[in-house]
Amino acid sequence: MRRFIWLAVLLSVPLMFAGCNSSDDNDLIATNTEQEAVPDPGGQGDVGGLTSIDQVTIDGDTGYLAEDENGKPYLILQGSSYNMGYQMGALMPEGTFRITGEYIARVVEGFIGITEEDNPLLYNFLLDEVLTLCHDAVNSGAIPSYLIVEMLGVVDGARAKGYDVGFDNVLLLNEGYDALYSIYFTGKLPRIEKLKELLKNKSGLGEFIKTQEEDGEARVVFPNANPYVLGCNEFVVSDAATLDGRPFHGRDFMFSTGGIYQNVACMGIYLPDKGYPFVCVTAPGFVGLTTALNSEGLSMGVDVVIGACTRSDPGLGCLLVMRDIIQHSSNLDEAIERMKTQDRGVSWIYAIADDEKSALYNNTYGMIAEEGMSDPEFNGPDLLPGWEYWLLSLGKNYIGMLDEAPLPEKGVMVRDQAWQFPPAFKDGGTQDDDIYFPDQIETWPDVVIATNHYIIPRMVFTTFTPRISKIADISGSLWRYETLWGLMGGEYGYIDFDTARDLIDFLNPNSVYGDTGYYTAGGSVHGHHAIMDNTNLIMKGLFGYYGPDQEHKAPWARVDLNDFIE
Repeated sequence: MRRFIWLAVLLSVPLMFAGCNSSDDNDLIATNTEQEAVPDPGGQGDVGGLTSIDQVTIDGDTGYLAEDENGKPYLILQGSSYNMGYQMGALMPEGTFRITGEYIARVVEGFIGITEEDNPLLYNFLLDEVLTLCHDAVNSGAIPSYLIVEMLGVVDGARAKGYDVGFDNVLLLNEGYDALYSIYFTGKLPRIEKLKELLKNKSGLGEFIKTQEEDGEARVVFPNANPYVLGCNEFVVSDAATLDGRPFHGRDFMFSTGGIYQNVACMGIYLPDKGYPFVCVTAPGFVGLTTALNSEGLSMGVDVVIGACTRSDPGLGCLLVMRDIIQHSSNLDEAIERMKTQDRGVSWIYAIADDEKSALYNNTYGMIAEEGMSDPEFNGPDLLPGWEYWLLSLGKNYIGMLDEAPLPEKGVMVRDQAWQFPPAFKDGGTQDDDIYFPDQIETWPDVVIATNHYIIPRMVFTTFTPRISKIADISGSLWRYETLWGLMGGEYGYIDFDTARDLIDFLNPNSVYGDTGYYTAGGSVHGHHAIMDNTNLIMKGLFGYYGPDQEHKAPWARVDLNDFIE
């Protein structure tokens, strides 16, 4: 895969540092928790109960690569944004190089169904289009400067160890998924006229990419694309659902491995100069997050969802949305309010949990944020084509069944544990119809489940445009949602940390609930599974490879965040 050097960013680094302190965090960030550094073991030794196998010190900040008794890797990063990025790149330089290069190429190819080997001209054209959108997100200010500086640190750390990692590759890893989805969901390209020229002059490309006119505007279509590269399952349980009322957050990140991710995934412990410490399951090169728990008991995960509440420029990508919230929010209410301040452009689902109940959202420990673009504003039905809006206003009048409030605020709607599905939308169409409103079937007041489809009716309306309806096959999402709900019903009232782990691990071929046939025993974990104890600040993660059978299950990595912050 090509390496890219973005001169504008590299030249701006001195200006960034001139305007910031050593942590390079935004002036708007008010949270600041002083943390003592993890004791320096002086080479191999104990670091928070782990065995240190390497360490890197930059500007007085030391990061560690460690492992547990099972050989599972852990990154312990400390200090300013730049220094934490440098530590990551320097401690796992080969992994950083592979994830930001070869791995990204494989994920992009798997998503759009176009390979660089078979169609280099088309592949590189589309990659340039994605990078253009990523650059726009930086230039517009959608990505906070401290995250850009951390990406630069990753580049410098890996290069210091002799690995040619490019800034654009790191940016693509952390922002590119949203850029791809913004193109795929809207059908818009920065240079669609250039694509038309390629299609006109190069025969055979129509098998992989097409353009079509919709409402007088040219749009791009990817016949072989797979939008569910990022499938996910999540839940938050608490109160009467658990043995002692404690909240647990389960997270199954169903991610493409590209034959690489499973070999370099690790647990990450971040101890930043500004904001809150946190633990995550990650891989070298990722500045953004997919699964995380911070020192205040706040946890998050993100799930893909296909919606027309997406604009043609991605804004702040989902991985960076999570990173910004986890590092700088102390509870559920702060998390949602911070999300509303971010410039987001793509539809996603976020599961959020905390060790304290929300003051604003029905006094619950967990919620699902069903969201879309923060700007321009939308109400759901207003994104329908005119003819479809008219059709859904007739007969059963689905649009008239909507409550006037609440409306999306900055593109965000919340379904907390106590939220109830509107009775008017019960049995709203069937899966065989173009109109279908998936019901919320977890009716307990202390459980919320999410997979990869909207449930709030206003948000469901954004899946009804012809373009979205064609690509939004939610049958797999519904199966996982219903299966997880059924297992939850059998355990309700008796869920402890281990049971919660078993529930989120239900797709494991060695699951205590039996083999669903989803994955192969002994094969790679597609992404990772994680369970979080929000009260005791403990996260367990499963990544790498599944065990070959029930008797030889793969071990989970474990982090007690208290070991690093007390």
